[in-house]
Amino acid sequence: MSLPATLPITALVVSRNEAPLLRRCLPSIAFCEEIIVVDLESDDDTQEVAAAHRARLIPHELVPIGEWARVDAAPLARHDWLLFLDPDEEVTAGLVAEIARRFPELDDEVGVVFAPERFFFGSEPLVGTIWGGLRSKRLLVRRSAVELTPTIWGGTRLREGFRELELTPAPGSHVLHHWVSGYRDWIRKHRRYLALEPVDRADAGELTGYRALLSAPWRSFGESYLVKRGYRDGLTGLVLSLLWAWFRTRAELELLRELRRRARS
Repeated sequence: MSLPATLPITALVVSRNEAPLLRRCLPSIAFCEEIIVVDLESDDDTQEVAAAHRARLIPHELVPIGEWARVDAAPLARHDWLLFLDPDEEVTAGLVAEIARRFPELDDEVGVVFAPERFFFGSEPLVGTIWGGLRSKRLLVRRSAVELTPTIWGGTRLREGFRELELTPAPGSHVLHHWVSGYRDWIRKHRRYLALEPVDRADAGELTGYRALLSAPWRSFGESYLVKRGYRDGLTGLVLSLLWAWFRTRAELELLRELRRRARS
């Protein structure tokens, strides 16, 4: 299958010392007319890798998560349609072909396009757990149709009159997410999330209490290991489900602390 010519899309990739990942990521989005690498004070060869793949490098101060820098960089894009990708992700040729086929047909009401995504733990795709199978990723965003927000799990709010479109999963047509290299990498990433998520949740008006805190470990483990069939990934699925239970419990605790802090102030 021949790949399409470039499309009027600006790809935004936020990176911090991830040149090896960019070498795999950037060629997969060569179908975008413009590619922007937002560089968070890298000291590796990110600049050289970006230049080799005709990407425009935009320096940005170091921030805790890429969503913050993405909001700042979006107004600098040439196109209304943006493609959001992380350095540890790549778009398969099948998905590129599907985007090329569907993009000219998108009506004016479509503001966000979701695409299937598969998570990898190390070199193996996850079958079960909350990360297993084909998940849904917000891949294409029409700038004029959304409000971009610097939140850890959100990032876009559809404006009135626009809708989302979900691409139908098909063999070989998805985003490959080389998520974490191992358990140490998982813990490093999720500790960073714990420092940010409680503030976002409190700002969104979420509430919690001791009942939610006490039920979090059992509910989260059951969701990942039983409902999402983490047992299909063997020992990896068991450990990841236990880690998920730990993370969700800590997240509830940190949200409770944040709410109490705000109540006192």
